[in-house]
Amino acid sequence: MEVYSMLQRIKIIYENNKIWIYLINHLIFSMLFAILVILVDTGIIPIIDFIPDVFKTDTNLSRNILATLAGALLTITTFTFSTIMVVLTTYSSNFSPRVVENFLTDKVSMKVLGIFVGGFFYCITTLLFMRSILPDSLVISATIGVVYSILCIIYFIKFVYTVSASIQASKLINKLYRQSYDMIDKAMDYRKKFSRIDSFDVDQYPLYFDVHAASSGYLELINFDGIMELIRDVECKIIVKPYIGDFVSKNMHLFSVYYKEQSQLPENFDKKLYNHLSLTGQRMTLSDYKFTIQKIVEIALRAISPGINDPNTAIHCIRILGVILGRIGESEGKYSSIQFEDCKGRLIYEDFNFEKDLYDTFYQIIHYGKSDLSIVLALFEGLKIIMHNCSEQSLRGTKKFAEYIFDRCHGFHPSDHDILRLQDNLKEITTYEYQFK
Repeated sequence: MEVYSMLQRIKIIYENNKIWIYLINHLIFSMLFAILVILVDTGIIPIIDFIPDVFKTDTNLSRNILATLAGALLTITTFTFSTIMVVLTTYSSNFSPRVVENFLTDKVSMKVLGIFVGGFFYCITTLLFMRSILPDSLVISATIGVVYSILCIIYFIKFVYTVSASIQASKLINKLYRQSYDMIDKAMDYRKKFSRIDSFDVDQYPLYFDVHAASSGYLELINFDGIMELIRDVECKIIVKPYIGDFVSKNMHLFSVYYKEQSQLPENFDKKLYNHLSLTGQRMTLSDYKFTIQKIVEIALRAISPGINDPNTAIHCIRILGVILGRIGESEGKYSSIQFEDCKGRLIYEDFNFEKDLYDTFYQIIHYGKSDLSIVLALFEGLKIIMHNCSEQSLRGTKKFAEYIFDRCHGFHPSDHDILRLQDNLKEITTYEYQFK
């Protein structure tokens, strides 16, 4: 249990600092590589005579090559940093401040600075130790530097291609879509092992107490397996109050524990239960599918703002959101009732509540886009995408939400032609019959 908790914290630390981790890894590799080359050039590792002469240069030429490469790599590092800053500004102003991390944590973006800084470090380090080598000696450090610089140029071309693709709204949206869809897939596959329910009762448990937060932060991870192991021999039902991704403030209500006998509870049960939660200072996408959905929603809101005025990007976002919500709508019930075999305790956690997720996803877009007919029609199109993929229970919620959209928006479109289009879309959704799969 403690090992799992530690692994969770290590995973969060890694996610928060992986940019630095990539940079340090490349610096360490460059340092070790430079040490190896220096040992070969100085003769401490006596293999220089076995290397073909075509790969060896005299010390004067090596100094000139390494000095030139060091300056070139430092210049291209500065240029790359400037390019990254421009892209971050574009992301923040045109899309959303929340998607900045998607570019920063891209593998190419994280590696590019490390590779160039590592190359600069290699050149100046080997150049420094060149003074201890006889003038007439032949060395391989310059040849290695040239090969490294060629690899840097290849990676720089890859970085330029990545940047040109990253600033395209459609590719960013599709990347967020894949991230969200894969996360939902994994979570729903895990939930398939347990039953889904619409309601629960606790009448059979005469005793209960609440567990409150000891600190503030965003709830990022819940160790369900650890909690179930903790209540294996306890006849109880634990209700998890917050969702993953919710902001939890100090003394906020986290768990309600309903149980039969005090003697069954382990010592310091409330503290052990609390330790199975991981709070972070900022919202992350480790297991928070709602955060990735929120990013797509914010791109849509920015696109329909008067400053950007790009309704087609917003329409694309709405269609993608429809596909994601259609996947969520395949799940029935509002709660996951988690209970392992040979386990007396049960855990109740609300997730994939389709009607709630549907409202939370679209209510801002409805508010800011209700006067734009193309956005309203796109919302109906999104609901059509959902209804072709969701369960029968979710279909009923989709029809109710279609009526909600019509009620909120039809007053902003008094034209008979517009009203007719809206009514046709509403009728198509509300009269749709569930198709058994």
